[in-house]
Amino acid sequence: MIACLTGKVDSVSGESCILDVQGVGYQVFMPLPALEQLSRSEAETVKIYTYYHLREDGVSLYGFLTPDDKNIFEKIIGVSGVGPKTALAIIGGLSSEGFKDAIIHEDQRALTSVSGVGAKTAQRLILELKGKIAKTYTGSLGMSSTANIQRSNMGDAVDALTALGYSTKEAAAAVEEVHQSNPSLTTPELVRQALRNLGRK
Repeated sequence: MIACLTGKVDSVSGESCILDVQGVGYQVFMPLPALEQLSRSEAETVKIYTYYHLREDGVSLYGFLTPDDKNIFEKIIGVSGVGPKTALAIIGGLSSEGFKDAIIHEDQRALTSVSGVGAKTAQRLILELKGKIAKTYTGSLGMSSTANIQRSNMGDAVDALTALGYSTKEAAAAVEEVHQSNPSLTTPELVRQALRNLGRK
C-alpha cells in the first residue's frame, strides 16, 4: 500500500500529474483544483496523500493534498456504484467540506450539480454516508456559507438550463465548467456563460 508520496512535480496534465520521487515517476490522478495548484508548483517538492486502487485490468494511484480529501474519497468510493473518477469529480467540484455539508443537509441538488452524479447516485451517497459523516461534521448548519451560496447558485442555473430544454446531465456539466473558471458568478451570470459555451459545442 502506497499511503503517500513526497517528490517533485515533473508535469501536470488534464487529469493527473507525474511526481518524480528520487528518479521514479509516479502518475497520480487528482481532483482538478489540486492539479491547478500543483501546476504552479512544478519542480517544487510536495507531499501527496495517495490511494492505491487495484483493478482486474491494472492499478491506479489517486492523490490528494490533504488527509481529509483522501478520507472523503475513500468514503465516497465505498458507496455502491460510485467509482474513483466520480469521487474525484465530487471532491473537485464541491470540495471535501462542501461535500460533507451537502450530505448532512441532504442537498441532492448540490450533489447532482457534479457531472456524472445523477439523482439515484446522490440519494445513495446521502443514505450511506450521512451517519458516517455526521460523527465528525464541523461545518455550518445554515445556508449562509460561501460554499453553500455557490452551490445554490449552481443548482438554480442548472434548473434554468433544463427549463430551456437541456438535459440535466448536459446542464450540470456546463454549469460546473463555468463555476470552475469563476466560482463567484451569480446565477444569471452562470446561465449566460453556460449558454455561450453550449452554443459553441
